[in-house]
Order: sequence, then C-alpha cells, then structure tokens
Amino acid sequence: MTQKYSNLDEYTEILAKNAKNASKDLRTLNADKRSAVLSLVAKMLREQKEAILAANKIDLEAAAGKLDDSKMDRLTLNDARIEAMAKGAEEIAAFADPLNRVLESRELKNGIKISRVAVPIGAVFFIFESRPNVTIDGACLCFKAGNAVILRGGKESLNSAKCLAGIFHEALAANGVSENAVQLVTETSHDLVGKLLQRNDCLDLVIPRGGERLIRAVVEQSKIPVIKHFNGICHVYVDKSADIEKATNILINAKTQRTGVCNAMECVIFDRHLAANDVKKMLDALVERGVELYGNKDAQSHDSRIADIGEDSNYHHEYLALKASVKFVDNVAEACDHIEQNSSRHTEAVVAEDATVQDYFVANVDSSSVMVNASTRFADGGEYGLGAEVGISTDKLHARGPMGVESLCSYKWILRGNGQVRG
Repeated sequence: MTQKYSNLDEYTEILAKNAKNASKDLRTLNADKRSAVLSLVAKMLREQKEAILAANKIDLEAAAGKLDDSKMDRLTLNDARIEAMAKGAEEIAAFADPLNRVLESRELKNGIKISRVAVPIGAVFFIFESRPNVTIDGACLCFKAGNAVILRGGKESLNSAKCLAGIFHEALAANGVSENAVQLVTETSHDLVGKLLQRNDCLDLVIPRGGERLIRAVVEQSKIPVIKHFNGICHVYVDKSADIEKATNILINAKTQRTGVCNAMECVIFDRHLAANDVKKMLDALVERGVELYGNKDAQSHDSRIADIGEDSNYHHEYLALKASVKFVDNVAEACDHIEQNSSRHTEAVVAEDATVQDYFVANVDSSSVMVNASTRFADGGEYGLGAEVGISTDKLHARGPMGVESLCSYKWILRGNGQVRG
C-alpha cells in the first residue's frame, strides 16, 4: 500500500518510485504466478460483490444531479458489470503468457544468433474518468503483461475504485507479490496528475481513457509517451447495395444500444441512390428510439426531421447521446472522403452486399477498426477476444485499436555470440 505522505511532491515521489521498483520485480515474475493473482481477483470480485455495490452506491448518491445520464451510466456498477469484470480477469488469466515470446529470430553472417523478444513496457500511468470497472480491467491487463501500474480514476468513482483496488491488493498479497504492482491514486488534486506526468525518470507510458478534454490536457503536460484517442466519431455508410434489414438493425445497434461510449455511431452516411422509402425506414427506426438527427441542407431535403447541423465542421462532432449526424453521398468514394475529413480514426462501418464496395471501403478508410456489415459497437477488447482493454488507440505508433495484453508489451533484441567482434 502507498505510504503516508505530507504533501503532493512527496506523494508523487512515493508513487513514481514504487512503480519503478515494482516494475523491476514484475519483469521476472513467472506466468503462473501472474495468472494465479488474476484468478484470485476474479474469485474475490464475486465473493465481495455486496461490498463493491455498497461502495458504488456511495459514489452514485454523491454524483446524483451533478453528472449527465451517460456519465451516470459509466459510473454505475451492477451484478452484470461485476460479473463481466470477473470474467474478464479469468479470461486474461487464461491467456498465453505475452512475455518472452520470440517475435523473430535468425542467424547473422558472422554466426551471431539474433532474436527479438517480447518484454514488459515497465511502469504505466493509467488515467481514467468515471468508469470504476476500468480499475480492474487496467490492473489485470497491465499486470498480465508484467507492468506495474498507477491507476488514477475520477473523483466521482473514488469509493468504488478503492474497493476494487483493495481486492486486487488482497490477491497480490495472498500470492506474495508486492502491492506496489498496482497503486491507486487516492488524492483527487489535478496538480498531482501534472506532477506524475513529469516523471519520465520512473514512468514509461501514460494511457488516458476518457473525454477529449482529459486526453488533450494529458498530451499537453506529459513528458512521458502517451497512448491516446481524443474521441470516437464513428460512421456507418449504407451503400445502395445494402440489405436494408441488415442496415436498419446495424444503425439501431450502433447508435442506441449504448450511447455514451466511444464506439457508438455518431454519423450515418447514405448513398443517395438508395430508394427514398428505404432511407425513411432506416431513419424511422432511429427516430422511434429517440434519436435526434442533424445534417446539412442536402440531408434536410431528404427528410424534414433532420435539423440544421450548421457549419460543415460540425460533422466532426461526438454526441455521446441520442443524436446523430446524417450525410448523403454519391458513392463509396465520396463516403470515404467524408470520413477522411471528419473521422477521429476510431471505427467505421460499411453496409453493402457489393464486394467491390466493401473492398474499396476497407482499403481507403484509415481508422483503427473497419467493420463490414457489422455494428461499430464491436470495436471492443472483450469482443476482439482480448479479455478486456485499457483503451482504444487511434495512434499509429506502437499500438492501434483495442489495447489488450500484447499491446502492453515492448520488445528487446537479444544477440548470442561466441566471441565475435566487429571489424
């Protein structure tokens, strides 16, 4: 557990040094031990469900009237979400060891045998907002990949996070592993975050998971490399070759199944060659479920329920609510151009039966996940078989898309010789 401290500078020093020292021990902690910790975490989450719900109730009561519906939804824990955390921990425990994998090997002309081997990143600073379940997801993934982690959640979820981190600490202690492998920041001051972001002497990576404002603030302050995605402006393009029933179901799911998440659809793009009745059917399905529609003058000419979106730049907008932008285009090429201009490079989907259209979309859309005849809501670590995720990266260096255990590894080169020297 974190030691007592008298001021923020001292607390920063303790957190950073603890993480660095723990990361050294975790490099060589065997895979069976790491899996045993995670299996115990899963067991204890189920056993301590009532305590978790009680802690979460305190957070929910304190946040009532202060957070909007989407943020309250993120803050809420229930039986199903606790079970999902437990299952995620079990799945991650069962994964093959991501460390010490030989990624490539060969023998050089001079006889030296060279290999590239997966290793932990080291010490990770993981910042998230109001989702307390991320406490467990982040800790499990980082730990499985041999990384120490400092977790800093939003103040609104502090009681829930303390309870969940306490469970992880119990599992670590029961297996003889230092509790500093997973540290929870209990100080809510923003100044502390700024101080930790300067500690590139101890910390190796920052992962912020939250809204665009949080992520931009982290990027601007950090001396440590940051894995990021600023927002999730996800598109669904419905081509003239689309199966309308498939398209309707995909639009409903992508927009309304859960609105306050980064993989929800924010813009639907229609091929203007679709039959007017088919477009109406799809828009009816959204409007009947409470979705407000916004578009330019062209879009408004197709349906009177589409309100004026204003400037074209407003198509680059993440609603995180029952709202969606609507755009009409001539073909898949124009759809891809619109996405290129307005996407956040998170997730895009095409609904089309024409294989040429599918292939064009996949080749030309530059986002971390591209769906063909499937909802954008599948862009998720659990759905990809990663067990869980620490976030979805829209970067192109190191990791991209849902980040599971392998994304939390780096590598090193190992050369084995027999006295060779360079001439």
